[in-house]
Amino acid sequence: MNTDAQLASIAAHRHGVFSIAQVRQLGISDRTIRHRIGLGRYVRLYPGVYCFAGTVDSTQRQMVAAVDSCPTLAAVSHQSAAELWGLTRRGVRTIEIVTTRWDREHRSGIRVHESLDLIAEDVVDLDGVPITTPERTVVDLGASNKWIVEAALEQGIRLGLFTLLDVERFMKRVARKGRRGVGVIRPLLAARSKWDSATESALEDRFRRLVGDWGLPEPVLQYTLFDESGRFVCRSDFAYPDARLLIELDSEAHHLDRIAFRRDRGKQNQAAVLGWTMLRYTWWDLEEQPVRVISEIQAKLDHPSVPA
Repeated sequence: MNTDAQLASIAAHRHGVFSIAQVRQLGISDRTIRHRIGLGRYVRLYPGVYCFAGTVDSTQRQMVAAVDSCPTLAAVSHQSAAELWGLTRRGVRTIEIVTTRWDREHRSGIRVHESLDLIAEDVVDLDGVPITTPERTVVDLGASNKWIVEAALEQGIRLGLFTLLDVERFMKRVARKGRRGVGVIRPLLAARSKWDSATESALEDRFRRLVGDWGLPEPVLQYTLFDESGRFVCRSDFAYPDARLLIELDSEAHHLDRIAFRRDRGKQNQAAVLGWTMLRYTWWDLEEQPVRVISEIQAKLDHPSVPA
């Protein structure tokens, strides 16, 4: 494979981006590089960072170029990394990167974070983009809104990107006075460690927070109800078995079609026959009527259903 083909192969994996150092490593002379730039074959993105002419511009290409423009170890980070990992869905407005040493050169559309605790093990390749690991990403997000961080933590666990232990290990490694992000993530980890498994949706996460904030006992997550013969009746999002109370959370995405509507009512009727109460709540209920939701649950806990 000749040097041109080698460079094309490198760039193809990196959304068309390559650095001047990579070109030189292939043995291409500076004179040849200048000639190709003059012909328009190489397009300058930043000092020492290029792409092939005709390469499609994309957010990923911009991210790789931004990382390559840093003189030392760097990676896409913070909100930008959270978007690529699928931890958040807010959209990338400004590309954020983290590096061990920032040269203070202005980069339009890029926000640079300087970090003394960034090491090579914190950077991985995600579809050709150098990016911080999921556990580092969620801790770095601690500089953002608490609720964004909590949602990202739950989403990462749900997607299998990390475990609580992974995040705790990273946090302990970088924790120090003044380290941004740690102060936000630490209490979230402490609260989350009380739960045995990840909830299945943001709606369930919101319910969990509501119950905890109001001091109600922790319900059983993903409770399976069987009848006296051991036959499966239903699986409920949450339950208080001692009070024979089931709680279902209805999202528009999964409960608006006719089949789901009939199935949900069938489950509710079967549970009622066995002496269980099923309460159903939507996102609107949790956000706009939290006092009513808590009052209804508390009333059932104070006056449990009588077995059928």
